[in-house]
Amino acid sequence: MIKKEVIKSILEFMEKEMGLYNFKPNFKEQGFIRKDKGAIFFYFFLIYDRTNIKTGEKGFQIEPQINIHIPEIEKYYKEITINSYLKTDWQFITIGNTVANIMANPDGINRKRNQSLDLFVFEEKNIPYVSWELLKYFKEVALPYFLTNNNVKKIDELLNTHPKEYSVHMFFDPYRFIKGTIAAKLAKNPALDDIVSTYSNLIIERDMTDDCKEEMERLKAILPMIHIDG
Repeated sequence: MIKKEVIKSILEFMEKEMGLYNFKPNFKEQGFIRKDKGAIFFYFFLIYDRTNIKTGEKGFQIEPQINIHIPEIEKYYKEITINSYLKTDWQFITIGNTVANIMANPDGINRKRNQSLDLFVFEEKNIPYVSWELLKYFKEVALPYFLTNNNVKKIDELLNTHPKEYSVHMFFDPYRFIKGTIAAKLAKNPALDDIVSTYSNLIIERDMTDDCKEEMERLKAILPMIHIDG
């Protein structure tokens, strides 16, 4: 078996059940997508080469990941980003992480990293079991996560409640700082000024790239012009 064959088999196995929740397969991106009016949901699968230590058999480890794209936030990020390689909705991620990491850090602070659900495919007969497990985690973890965190108020809460801590909901700091700030503005968070100050200082303290510094400055410049309904 090769990776593409394993992923294709898993997606085909899950397609009918996922369709009940309006998720459509995307074979290129190795997962499923659902587009709602105010949010786009991604449930997709990271796949890694693995070797069975006892038998030496070659196979794969599958880790499901949950990502959410909030267009209301991402449209402002697109205005200020200098990352020209970002092209598709799959690349403009507002929040997300693997299912295992999200489950391991229920308070949202990213203390336990590199967690795993230990789902392995060493033989073709393993695919149905792994697929059923992926469906189980979708229903128990991913779907509630999608339906609970599908608006700017929840994004603001997830990314900005503990601004000085690493967030499991966006482990990539440049995205967390910029998109957390946008969410705070859109959600009318009264602590917006403190959030901007904290993230600006953390960019320096964590010795982040010049690109990140430039994006924050660009965001500060347009922040007063971001429109808030209501």
